[in-house]
Amino acid sequence: MVSSSSLSASTDALREQVLQAARHFKTSWVELGQFLFSIYKDKLFKNWGYITFETYCNKELSLKLTTASKLIKSYEFLEREEPRFADVSKIEETKPEQLPHYDSVNLLRLAKQSEKFTPEDLGELQESVLKKAREPQAVRAQMKRIMDEKLASEGSQAMREQKRLTLLKRLSSSLDSARRELASDNLVPAYLLKQIDELRDKLMHQIQG
Repeated sequence: MVSSSSLSASTDALREQVLQAARHFKTSWVELGQFLFSIYKDKLFKNWGYITFETYCNKELSLKLTTASKLIKSYEFLEREEPRFADVSKIEETKPEQLPHYDSVNLLRLAKQSEKFTPEDLGELQESVLKKAREPQAVRAQMKRIMDEKLASEGSQAMREQKRLTLLKRLSSSLDSARRELASDNLVPAYLLKQIDELRDKLMHQIQG
């Protein structure tokens, strides 16, 4: 059985490790994210006299809750989706500039949760975040470009569909008028009128979808 003094010493050591990681989180944010994940999940901050996780982050680590939340979620995402980046033991082997930014990882996480991005879009974003370690601003710009291109494509398709319906309705109306005149003056045989009726039905099917 672990004594209370041993447990206290263990949590004190962890507390100091977290403080060190917080001071250098720009180059070791994965480690800090891992610590924060454990502290939040197990409510260890209460052992250190803090009532809430937010107060602990603000007072002891000088971190906003939004930043801490991003760090936790980004770490969880890497651990689940890209475990090679979540291996804290290998962080020292990786140059800081090669580590993906936590905010960029969070953007990738949000993109994967959205239905607006195709697998191809996600592959493009994943390369930017995990392979090229692009900054959040660049990733946001990339996401905006992808969405703008989708909206432009959807707008173009909508305009094309509207033009198609307009022309079909115009053709159907002209066909109706011509059919009435041809039938009233007996200008064409009955089989041809029947073919005109069939064509008109096909046009109406296209118009009505």
